[in-house]
Amino acid sequence: MKFWNGRRRSVARGGAPHHRARRATRRPQMHPITRRHGLGLLAGGLAAPFLSGKARAADTVTIGVQFGLPYLPFLVAEAEGLFARHAKAQGAEVTFDIRRLGGPSALTDGLFAGSVDIAALGMLPLLIGYAKTRGNFAMGGISAYWKGTYTIYANDPAIRSVKDIRPTDKIALPGPTSSQALVLRRAAAKLFGPSEAKRFDDQIVTLPHPEAVAALASGKAVQVYFATSPFNEVLARTANVHVIGTSDDFNPPEMTNGVVAGLEKFVRAKPAVVRAFLDALAEADAFVAAEPRRTAEIYFRAEPAKLTEDQQIEMIRANAAEYVTRPNGVVETARFMKELGQLAEVPARWQDVFFPPINQGAGS
Repeated sequence: MKFWNGRRRSVARGGAPHHRARRATRRPQMHPITRRHGLGLLAGGLAAPFLSGKARAADTVTIGVQFGLPYLPFLVAEAEGLFARHAKAQGAEVTFDIRRLGGPSALTDGLFAGSVDIAALGMLPLLIGYAKTRGNFAMGGISAYWKGTYTIYANDPAIRSVKDIRPTDKIALPGPTSSQALVLRRAAAKLFGPSEAKRFDDQIVTLPHPEAVAALASGKAVQVYFATSPFNEVLARTANVHVIGTSDDFNPPEMTNGVVAGLEKFVRAKPAVVRAFLDALAEADAFVAAEPRRTAEIYFRAEPAKLTEDQQIEMIRANAAEYVTRPNGVVETARFMKELGQLAEVPARWQDVFFPPINQGAGS
């Protein structure tokens, strides 16, 4: 199957999308802190609405995201009417809806089920989906959206670095195909040698961010968690947790941890919608940098947190440079995944993984 630019994709063909291993997905007992308590650690519950399971209107484009500040540009574009304005400019009569899901597996499942058109996830699930669906669904990248940092927390004083994680410790991540899982494997390979990259795989516990915060704060259910803002700010005020590292210690420089994926049939059928989405996302990135106060209002209305107004604005300012649409680290990540046996071949170029028009610009 040829890609749109005429070059043949170079990753081996596969079957159905990758599914997480059974041992890596069991949930810990959350007593006495529950999911509700985890949400309460932010602000008595996240107020952002979920879409129902009802059938969608044909002119609705659904964007799947998770919780946390990495997804800020999507919220800004929705709140400021950027999606609608750019769709109108492209002559596309559609509406955009945002749906929050618990992790990369739910997002990719949504793509293949047709309940999500555009999914904001990580480089690892994108590359797995790309390799596994060539010749049928043809999953590929639409854009990048975030190059920020994961902060690694532990709640046991004996764990002072990633190297101190013991075989009995549980590690809370959004899933074994998440960007955080990729960082964990890079860390293991760097600290213990390439053959030990999967050293911690059986210790992964799949939890959405709010539940992971609750589990870490409880001091029992999990011992390690990879966080982003605003969960960083919550954990910074939690007495029994401490930082043991960041993703910058293990990722290549300027790595884009967040990418946007879709299926070829959607991108091919709706090029004006894709163009409108990209233009809206780029304008939202600029808005975040230029309007931190208004951005803070938008974000904390959707996902409340117990922070003062000044703290909210400072958090936005501190993260404003993390939002990008340029994909970086695609080929390097594919090489690492091939070493782990997760890919049969490495794409010759990053452009082979991404759809037009983003693959006509800069990247790596």
